[in-house]
Amino acid sequence: MTFRKNLISFLIMVFLVSAIFAGGGQDTASEKHKLATVGVKHPYFSPMETATIDYAKDTGIETQYRATEHFDMEEENVVIEGMLALGYNGFALWPGHPNSVNATISELKMDGIPVILVGGQANLPTDAAMCIATDVAASAAQATENLIKAMGGKGKIVNLLGELSDPNTLLRKAAIEKVIAKYPDVSLLQEIAAVDSFEAATDKIGTFLATRGAEVDGMVSTAYVASVVASELLSEIGDKRIKAVLIDDDPVVLKAIKEGYVTGTMSQAPYAQAYLGLEGVRLLREGYEVKDGVYFIDSGSFMIDASNADTYAKKIKTDAQKALETFKTDYFIAP
Repeated sequence: MTFRKNLISFLIMVFLVSAIFAGGGQDTASEKHKLATVGVKHPYFSPMETATIDYAKDTGIETQYRATEHFDMEEENVVIEGMLALGYNGFALWPGHPNSVNATISELKMDGIPVILVGGQANLPTDAAMCIATDVAASAAQATENLIKAMGGKGKIVNLLGELSDPNTLLRKAAIEKVIAKYPDVSLLQEIAAVDSFEAATDKIGTFLATRGAEVDGMVSTAYVASVVASELLSEIGDKRIKAVLIDDDPVVLKAIKEGYVTGTMSQAPYAQAYLGLEGVRLLREGYEVKDGVYFIDSGSFMIDASNADTYAKKIKTDAQKALETFKTDYFIAP
């Protein structure tokens, strides 16, 4: 009898709960979220994977990270289609191509699936709700200004760029060239692009320094792998004459900064980009709308040098936490 009473009580409870949810169909917050971050198998995106794991733990929402092998939109479409088949219904998305990504975003929007771009921009107009990324042009310009200052306002610069298919690369290239053009005693000696793999970076940068290193006064890098390789090569040379301002905070780069072989490196915030992107997608699925005039959100960038190499990580974490506290009220309208 006790079992029967418990069973009847359980069935009544299930009925009541079902009735509550059936009656609350307009409460979109009760809908099941299944969110995804899509990046690239590249060191820059590793913090995005960590952020996705943390977001799932912090919120209890099923959330997964997937990555393409290359900076390629066709590969990304395959990943997205696979995740759609598994029921994923919101994406924090790296744009595999600044133009063709928009067709994918539009198709997802038509199916009621929100997209927030993270780590890079699509060409406008776009159906992405917003973009959370480094202002790459501003960061590259600041890096170049910092480099020229370290060079004493004169000399020849080598520009290390990432993959030309990366939507950020051309923005960085133009910004660097614009800053160099402001200084009559500074010139661009060489541009070395497509150095986003260790093999290519080691071969191209190593060969150039071996043959023309004496002509180089400064190096600016806006590519993660190129920054690591340049740090290794400059440390091996052991000559601190060449100044270098790089990007990202790989341990190899930080070591070279502390030892004086690299002037500094520009920070980025891929962890915050992914975490905030996922939170934004959740809000969109729950009926929130992005405020008028909001699209690009700068995730921030500053130079890490010998003075803050041991403390900068705390600033990045603090900045991310601070942004999350006001993210909803700063950029969204409640349903």
